[in-house]
Amino acid sequence: MARMNEVLKSFQDLQSEDKPKTEQTSDKRESAFVGFSGLDAIKKAITENLGGSPTPAKPSSESIRAADLARTPADFPKISSSKSSTPSESELKAIQTQDENAANQLYMELHRVFGNVVQGIKDKKSLDPKSLEKYILSVYESVTSSEFLFLKAIQRKRYATWLVSHSINVAIFTIKIGVSMKYDREKLTKLGLAALLHDVGMINVPNNIIFKHGRLTASEFAIIKQHPNYGYEIVKHLKSDYPNIVDVVLQEQEREDGSGYPQGLTGDKISEFAKVVGLADVFEALVHGRAYREGFITYNAIQKIIESRGKQFNAKIIRALINGVSMFPVGSMVKLSTDEIARVLSVNSQRPVRPVVEVLIDSDGNKIKNPIRLNLEEEPLIYIVKPLIES
Repeated sequence: MARMNEVLKSFQDLQSEDKPKTEQTSDKRESAFVGFSGLDAIKKAITENLGGSPTPAKPSSESIRAADLARTPADFPKISSSKSSTPSESELKAIQTQDENAANQLYMELHRVFGNVVQGIKDKKSLDPKSLEKYILSVYESVTSSEFLFLKAIQRKRYATWLVSHSINVAIFTIKIGVSMKYDREKLTKLGLAALLHDVGMINVPNNIIFKHGRLTASEFAIIKQHPNYGYEIVKHLKSDYPNIVDVVLQEQEREDGSGYPQGLTGDKISEFAKVVGLADVFEALVHGRAYREGFITYNAIQKIIESRGKQFNAKIIRALINGVSMFPVGSMVKLSTDEIARVLSVNSQRPVRPVVEVLIDSDGNKIKNPIRLNLEEEPLIYIVKPLIES
């Protein structure tokens, strides 16, 4: 329980830093969480600290509707949005298959398109973000309709073109956070574009430093710290038409407490977009790791960020990450308290740690011929022990 208590304390400290003093005084906490699994206890702490259930943010009247979205040239398959509250098992599987195929196609198309943009920058061509806007809208449609694009960004190993994969993943995570912060269509488009281009300055960092096995030396890290300035030189011509891109490229490594770079900015001197992209960038680095360490699963990555206790990142944006990012995305694998292995079928927005799952492997390690569907909200004695990464 020592580890759990540390995490719960981090949640409480994080919230107290961002609440008015009168609210802090009247906010009483339970000292124990009887009858909860460790994950349930953490989610209970999140809910209480946020002052309500962490349900996904509803789009405003200006938010994107599927019919309004510009499609990509490939005209991705339409992502479904079932209105039935209780779809049959066959209907659910058909919806999920369609959503997963659409997410896979979009993810690969993003790699192709953004790969061309990166190559153009390397060839000294002037950057024009206009062609990327329709893809940002498609990312929004995907991440608000299903979890498959998010899951792809979490679980897919980075391609050899590290910068392309990293930038796409960060854009996906950034839009998830932006939706949780209730940004409208225009704001989300600007945010997503800035996120996609946030690390263009890494083009000028040598590969032997980017892919080094082992920690960087002081001189190597000094080169890394120049990438926001390198990026600024690439995007500065966009300042009049895309000021948010310029701000994010230059500031996404700045931190709330002044510990970031290249300018050591603090608090309100950092643009909010840069703060959102900066947090998404750290989350992406945690789930995918570095050359010298393995990545963390979603749940542990969120824990690591919470432990920063709002010093490096704005508390409001950390809470938006917690609310927007699924601990157990649809399609992910989990281990149950029964020692069985299951796949997440659907997320329970009221109790995210108790989704609907499909048991695939029994407690003896044998594949089940006819998988068993369980709604963990209706099974109080069965809970998720930990998430797994498919091999």
